[in-house]
Amino acid sequence: MSVLRERGYFEAGTIPGELLDPTSWQGLFDAKMVALVHKLTKLSPDDCAQLLTEFEGQYGLELLKSGLRLMVAQEEKEAPSELSPDFLRSTAETRNVERLVQAAGAPMLYSEISSALAEKKPLPIVEAIVDKYGLTRIWVAADMSDWIDRQSVQALAGEHIDAINLLLVARSKALGIASDEVQRSLVPVNYRLGGALSEAASSGSTANALRVFTKTIYGSSLERFVDTFKEGDSLHPLDVLLRRRHAASCLSAFCGFPFRAGLPLAFVYLMGYETADLRCMISAKQDGLATEKIEPLLIL
Repeated sequence: MSVLRERGYFEAGTIPGELLDPTSWQGLFDAKMVALVHKLTKLSPDDCAQLLTEFEGQYGLELLKSGLRLMVAQEEKEAPSELSPDFLRSTAETRNVERLVQAAGAPMLYSEISSALAEKKPLPIVEAIVDKYGLTRIWVAADMSDWIDRQSVQALAGEHIDAINLLLVARSKALGIASDEVQRSLVPVNYRLGGALSEAASSGSTANALRVFTKTIYGSSLERFVDTFKEGDSLHPLDVLLRRRHAASCLSAFCGFPFRAGLPLAFVYLMGYETADLRCMISAKQDGLATEKIEPLLIL
């Protein structure tokens, strides 16, 4: 954090040498990303600006998901509440879902999330409700009038959505969630997964679901992971693998025709991956992880 502050990485000024708790430094990363999206939105044509506005809304939805995780964790008596912002802690303690969705700018999710929590749905399903809402809005905004712009942004947003759906299926299988529940929770966009998405959702195990996905365009990226995967293994390496693939697609957006809406979207995605890596490094340093243990967790 000292290196980042000395190099002027953050939008908000901080005092050199000032000690920051996890809430404070996480807030600095969020503020940097929101400020970046604001700047790009002002520089962009209307269609692209609308897409970036929807992308900015993802940060409010991540706040919502953080609060939901805390609610579930507190119910299971596993919540490290001292590491949570006061707002999230208070809403979790009071189970004030309405306040949480209002703060996230998604009041229309109140009924569905409340029902899911009341029915004690697994956390991945509750989070999927939020992802389904936010990513559907991004996909709608990606349907731009100019075909070059539309192709450039849909390629990036579509691959991101495919990754979210793929991971949801894999995690749901690991938790033994019913196939029909998984199908209802998927983002209603199938970019390049084709029939493999419904086939994997109906499969009997995580390993079988992953083998189905190796038949898709993402197969070459998945094969090495699937070859060594055993039921019960962590799926986090798969998450990192898919993010790395998407980051490579974002980098490739800067080749070829330069004046297209995919460029600011790719840049925002890449900056998000950069901040994710920095968050990972700082958390790992707090936990005393060695460098060789941190590197496999990084995206860029």
